[in-house]
Amino acid sequence: MASKKSGSKPATGPRLVRGDEQPPPRVLRPCVVLAQADQPLPDTLHQALLEAGLSPRVEHDPRMAMAEVCLLRREARQRRGAGGNQTDAAPLVMIAEAGSEASNLLQAMQQHVPDIPVLRFDGQDLRSMHEPPPATPDPPVVVQPPHTQEVNEEELATLLSGVNKDKGHSR
Repeated sequence: MASKKSGSKPATGPRLVRGDEQPPPRVLRPCVVLAQADQPLPDTLHQALLEAGLSPRVEHDPRMAMAEVCLLRREARQRRGAGGNQTDAAPLVMIAEAGSEASNLLQAMQQHVPDIPVLRFDGQDLRSMHEPPPATPDPPVVVQPPHTQEVNEEELATLLSGVNKDKGHSR
């Protein structure tokens, strides 16, 4: 026996009425979290990152953290073009113990990529360790006129007489 298809309509969701609209989902910016491999990330860190609008990419090695944050920096620059907002740089969030490798990482970042902000998680909040310098606008381009001497009337007459002679020969 063949089964009959039911004649019922597919179920539709409830219709939203004015005022019941949901806000659009918030887009989180990426950040790199340098953490110890043997400890899970605390829930308070996840909450602080969410409040800051950040989505973590966890690294356990300082060199890999710097490489990842530099890749995120390059991606952001490519998306916004050469002249974009500096506040879009993905920050580095440090929760690892402050060892020699971490301090070397901070020195290298301040030297090579000073536009990347560095934050430290203190157990409850994100605290700034390094803010990027304020963006400076490009200096105006000043065009200098060429440094040549004025042509006097005699030189001009000589130049024009040469042109007039050339025109006479071409006929």
